[in-house]
Amino acid sequence: MNKRLSLLGGALALSLLVLPAHAQFNIGDKLKSKVNEKIDAKLNKTADQVTSGKKASSGAAKESEEAATEETAAEGTSAAPEAKAKVWTKYDFVPGDKVLFADNLKGEENGEFPSRWDLKNGNAEVASFGGTDVIHLVSNGTAISPLMKTENYLPETFTVEMDVYFDSDNPNMAYEIYFLSDLNKYNEATHGMFWDPIVISPEGVHFKNFGSNSAELQATGTKSQWRHVSIAFNKRSMKVYLDQHRLINIPNTTGKPVNLKIKSDRRIEGNAMVKNVFIAEGGKKLYDQVLATGKIVTYGVKFDTNKAVIRPESMGTLNSIVKLMQEQPSLNFSVDGHTDSDGDDASNLKLSQQRAEAVKTYLVSQGIADSRLKAKGQGESKPLDKGTTVEAKANNRRVEFVKI
Repeated sequence: MNKRLSLLGGALALSLLVLPAHAQFNIGDKLKSKVNEKIDAKLNKTADQVTSGKKASSGAAKESEEAATEETAAEGTSAAPEAKAKVWTKYDFVPGDKVLFADNLKGEENGEFPSRWDLKNGNAEVASFGGTDVIHLVSNGTAISPLMKTENYLPETFTVEMDVYFDSDNPNMAYEIYFLSDLNKYNEATHGMFWDPIVISPEGVHFKNFGSNSAELQATGTKSQWRHVSIAFNKRSMKVYLDQHRLINIPNTTGKPVNLKIKSDRRIEGNAMVKNVFIAEGGKKLYDQVLATGKIVTYGVKFDTNKAVIRPESMGTLNSIVKLMQEQPSLNFSVDGHTDSDGDDASNLKLSQQRAEAVKTYLVSQGIADSRLKAKGQGESKPLDKGTTVEAKANNRRVEFVKI
């Protein structure tokens, strides 16, 4: 069965082809987008240079705006990384330091159910959208959970990240994130508040009586775009972010999160998609890591695929490093870039060097003296985990700040 969606308003046009189960399923083979973001050339010029991978020049604001439009048409995002980086400067989310689950859908076949997930309800398929593999939550109420070796795998301190897609044809679309995948097993003494989901809408985040909409997100209106969801849980406290906005901050929850379930609430026709799901166990504070091991291992510095372009959601981690170095003026670092073993050694070494230099450049742009930093690409030569699982490779893709 073929179905074509026409997205009105000139913001997005995409072609949707649905084939029978186990056949190839593509979304967004023809994708156009218009970026209405205005770039302030006077704001965070150095951050622009780092995230775009090029030096600023006369007319850079116009060039960046044009590049944002081209990149949006190709990838289905709402703005280029250099435009986003400006508004992510106060983002303070830092992911955990041990990967528990990561899925970039590499090696998955379009039209098939994602192999590293369990289906709780509805129908889900791997699909191609804007040149990227995604999990398409086909029907309203579709719910999926990571396949894990143990049922209650979330530790007392953890972080969760994912990208979710909002379709302008469906302004009432939402995603529900549960920390109890089987509500039939709910026990009030154990699970407390976590019968209810965290509800992610295009304009805000809510959990029980907590949460709010973002005035900035409301002002932009509902449009087709990816949004980044970040959740940090520390023993009892929970923070939830939608893009750079922290919209939930609960200092004392009741009950314990035990596992994860993602559910779509789309009600009317529209695309519901998820990608880049990442769960990590929390760790020591940054300075405590330096004192204990002489280095900081972080998975919070994220790059575009096969590029040295720093993604805006890296700002929480990078700005924490800046703050630490400002507070500890005698602390100097070698910024070491590491890759997994996919690809050839020479390419991985070159990419890791470029990424390490990009991180150093950003730190210097934020006021850290160049003499306090070195950049070194390690490629795949120093794996933390010698396994071949997706999580093992994710643990090896990292940036380390090694004390010198």
